[in-house]
Amino acid sequence: MKRIAVLIVLVTSTLVSMAQNKPGTWSVIPHVGVSISSLLGGSGIYEVGDNMIVEVKPHALLGFVGGTDVMYQASDVVGLSAGLSFVQAGCKFKDDKGKNSVVYNRNLRMNYVTMPILIHSYLLPGFSVKAGIEPTLLVSAKSHEVQQSYEVDKEGKKSNFHEDEFTIDMKNGMRKFGLSIPIGVSYEYENVVLGALYHVGVFNIYKKGDSSRNSVFEVSVGYKLNL
Repeated sequence: MKRIAVLIVLVTSTLVSMAQNKPGTWSVIPHVGVSISSLLGGSGIYEVGDNMIVEVKPHALLGFVGGTDVMYQASDVVGLSAGLSFVQAGCKFKDDKGKNSVVYNRNLRMNYVTMPILIHSYLLPGFSVKAGIEPTLLVSAKSHEVQQSYEVDKEGKKSNFHEDEFTIDMKNGMRKFGLSIPIGVSYEYENVVLGALYHVGVFNIYKKGDSSRNSVFEVSVGYKLNL
């Protein structure tokens, strides 16, 4: 029985040493992926024209994420990382139908540069959970929609369609600097790192008015370059 216990300990320690770097070593991890974002804590403020603001319910929006992390293996079970990433956040809005009109393809897209600072805890060989803090810098924020109008005859047939596309710069009304709390998991196999990370905003994205906060889920793949 003792021999079996010793064998299990030896195999486990070997797997752990294979799954992550030795304590005291450094690595660089470039990564790319996709984001699924929306807003929390309120309805979305959506500007449709000069001095015209409406509040609508936000829905998930797909985006891009990419960046590089620098990681320090502090011990067999703990790692520390800091990185720089580009993250697309925002949300979509439902179409708005009127009597002789429809507004569609409505979204609010915000681009951020973020600096995630994370603690990694290795629970199983190659598998870790991570959490930390993430300062954010807003690079751009734009709302977009297409407005379509038409005529309807007595039989309900639509004709004389007319469309206008609007893209509005929203950055001046947004908070430039922010803070998020990232939590997630990752799995490493032969230097390939698969990760999932959820970011929840601490502050409102708007300078005033609506109390919406960012909610971003990302899935990424990276490659660990040992230094």
